[in-house]
Amino acid sequence: MLFGRTQEYDKALAILDSMKGPNGGLGPNELLEKGRLLDKIGRYDEAFEAYAEGKRMAREATGNVYLDEVASNLIGRLKGFFQGTRLSFTPRATVRTDVPQPVFILGFPRSGTTLTEQILTAHPKICAGDELPFINEITQIMPRMLNSPLAYPEALAELWMGDQHEGLDNLRDYYLQRVRQLGILTPNATWFTDKMPLNETHLGLIALLFPEAPLIHVLRHPLDIVLSVFSNHLTHGFYCGFELETAARHYVRVMDLVESYRSEMTLRYLPIRYEDIVSDQEPNVRRVLDFIGVEFDQKCLNFTENKRYARTASYAQVTEKLYDDSRYRYRITASTSSRSWRSSSR
Repeated sequence: MLFGRTQEYDKALAILDSMKGPNGGLGPNELLEKGRLLDKIGRYDEAFEAYAEGKRMAREATGNVYLDEVASNLIGRLKGFFQGTRLSFTPRATVRTDVPQPVFILGFPRSGTTLTEQILTAHPKICAGDELPFINEITQIMPRMLNSPLAYPEALAELWMGDQHEGLDNLRDYYLQRVRQLGILTPNATWFTDKMPLNETHLGLIALLFPEAPLIHVLRHPLDIVLSVFSNHLTHGFYCGFELETAARHYVRVMDLVESYRSEMTLRYLPIRYEDIVSDQEPNVRRVLDFIGVEFDQKCLNFTENKRYARTASYAQVTEKLYDDSRYRYRITASTSSRSWRSSSR
């Protein structure tokens, strides 16, 4: 990985080729790393073969496959619950003014959320929360906190009962308390980021808990997202990333759910394209900062000087200057890797 960072790809590949795993060859993580190195030097067929074999071995070793039925059931229930007629008389949490508030950076894994967070948290009034698991935690503890026999999201129906009318305030305070306990808040910050991948699945709940929170949805070409998910070991999204087809299926489901939320709810929502941030940085950074409600700061354009460590698969990219190699990657690999793609689908 170090040789890869310094662009000494031949040395990196030589080390990998000399490694022997339990079965006499490379393991799934090593194969994915090899694929990424081959990708960087333009050996796309070999890279794709390494990705496909690495994911096959990962499925075999872990038993993890896309939880298709579980994902379909949850998304169907969320679409069914968050309907305009019901939401018209559903209460919202009140807004706390005594503590920093969240900026939710939404997006599918590998869509550009880490880059967006790195840019925004260069601003002195925005501190980095990184991938906060607290919205997902709330979906788990909600039935107990609302004293409901139902699971999320149906447990939210308890909010219409008199003794649970302030239930969302309690859930909001749980989230803010967990943030405070994590120790991420800085003295001058009025905002903090939460970029947990696929938080957009719970966009309706977030809007109930934080009705004035900026919701910044980072969009990237879906073929680039699916290809990048396939080249990395990710478990988000009900293990959808273990195969190309299931990554694509879950992407479509989540985007369809987002459109449902947007049609049924009033959201403080800003979609922004990763490709636009890369190709025309300053006006798009200004647009996002204006949406949040903070003044422009030149530091956000010099985000590589941001000393925070991004604990994600994108940690290397966000410490470098903007480059367009990751825009429309699928165009480069599609023609050369079509045979490998069809082979991996069998």
